[in-house]
Amino acid sequence: MDSLSEEIWDVVIVGTSIPQSLLALSLSRSGKKVLHIDRHTYYGGNDAAVSLQDAEEWLKDVEKYPNSAFKAASISRPQSEEENSPTSSLGPSRSYTLSLNPQVIYAQSKFLPSLVSSRIHNQLEFLAVGSWWVQRDGCIHKIPSTREDVFNDESLSMKDKRGLMKFLRYVLQEEGESATDPEDEGDMSLQAAFDTKFKVPASLHAPLLALALSSVPASSIPFRKALARIRRHMRSMGYFGPGFGAVIAKYGGNSEISQVACRAAAVGGGVYLLGQELTSVSAVDPDAAATTSSESSLLEGTLVDGTKIKTRFLAGFPSEIPTLENPHGTESPSDKTWRSINIVSDPLRSLFPPTSDNGPVPAAAIVLVDDGETSLERCPVYLQVHSDDAGECPPGQCVIYASVRVQENDESSKQRLQDAVQSFLDTQGASTSLLWSLSYMVSGLAEDPHSGYSLLQPSPSVLVFPSESHDIPFSDSVLDVVKAAWRSVIGADADETSFLRFEAREYDVDD
Repeated sequence: MDSLSEEIWDVVIVGTSIPQSLLALSLSRSGKKVLHIDRHTYYGGNDAAVSLQDAEEWLKDVEKYPNSAFKAASISRPQSEEENSPTSSLGPSRSYTLSLNPQVIYAQSKFLPSLVSSRIHNQLEFLAVGSWWVQRDGCIHKIPSTREDVFNDESLSMKDKRGLMKFLRYVLQEEGESATDPEDEGDMSLQAAFDTKFKVPASLHAPLLALALSSVPASSIPFRKALARIRRHMRSMGYFGPGFGAVIAKYGGNSEISQVACRAAAVGGGVYLLGQELTSVSAVDPDAAATTSSESSLLEGTLVDGTKIKTRFLAGFPSEIPTLENPHGTESPSDKTWRSINIVSDPLRSLFPPTSDNGPVPAAAIVLVDDGETSLERCPVYLQVHSDDAGECPPGQCVIYASVRVQENDESSKQRLQDAVQSFLDTQGASTSLLWSLSYMVSGLAEDPHSGYSLLQPSPSVLVFPSESHDIPFSDSVLDVVKAAWRSVIGADADETSFLRFEAREYDVDD
């Protein structure tokens, strides 16, 4: 560790969540000396993926660090009536890679082109997110995601098809083509648009809300915002191939992206320390006898083992930087979401029909659990169902990631989530059972903020990432914040075109 103390780092990055990992990659490729640390022994931070054994250790971490994004975590192991049946038993701990922050990446996002330009996409395998479903009245119904789906859906009456097509034609208009006054749209909720502007039948409200992946009911989301989200979904459909419009990364989603980015940063010269916590940080005393003029504006940090490090910049989440848990201008996020990770004894193949003739078989599906009040009053419950092809569980099982935004009180939201998972499993037959479940509450932004999501600098040399969005779609705003941090470290001469870009003459991530 002596060599760490002797070095003056351009930046010390704390935590290996997606924002920190992308920053480490971009700075290492810009020739900066990067020290990247994480108190966990695995990559991913808030985006980590854990085995069953890791999950037990993660519970202890949540209790030890009350200022982290996670709260009230618990594990349950429901008793099966057929405990000795091969189909109802858990596999080895390491056969599971369970994501703490499961998200889908839409085809028409800024994130995927950035992964391509960085060349780390060569180290990733992306899988299709297939059908969107709605569960109501004890049955599962497929949601039409394209105009072709609407025409071919025999469950819709001609009247419903006409109303739905009118809405979808409006969604697919280019921005600025609307005959509606934009100010009127801004004041209108999605529910009001359903009822007054488009006369959409009530039976289609929940399915359309699902296409927006809104964390709030239709009566609470502005129509303009819902329109943008549904438009993103519709325009992404078929972008990479017929029948799907979003992808996930195999082997743990965001965690795998984070790990690949860190590995590429290490190839570019970044130094990594896992299992090391930054316990204190302060400005180097300019009056100290041993301080040189070049060190007068540095920060000095202390690791948990007592190692001293010096750096020009420090970056991370507020909860990961000592003395900055609530720095000026970084209010704690008010949004809370209950989540659960559920291992199920059945692969649920019926949820993953091929995306098209000769198209890929998807590895993920989205289910909105409609209890009759979802679109009007209550925040919707979403299930992200990942098949065994996603590399997150053994063959013959699947993983259900459930989430609901906290609306009433914590316990009622948690109970709604549990009830929704069980009601969904009940629709899948008596042979489908819940083997293991991890429940937790996460604080952060429940939806992509689009605006107001910016880098915070309580001091010139400290770069604070805002709380991550826990929206189901991955937020492109993350790239904007990472780029702002990269620009702060690089300085006024930063070449914007080189951000996250791969330069083959320097190194090759395939080596």
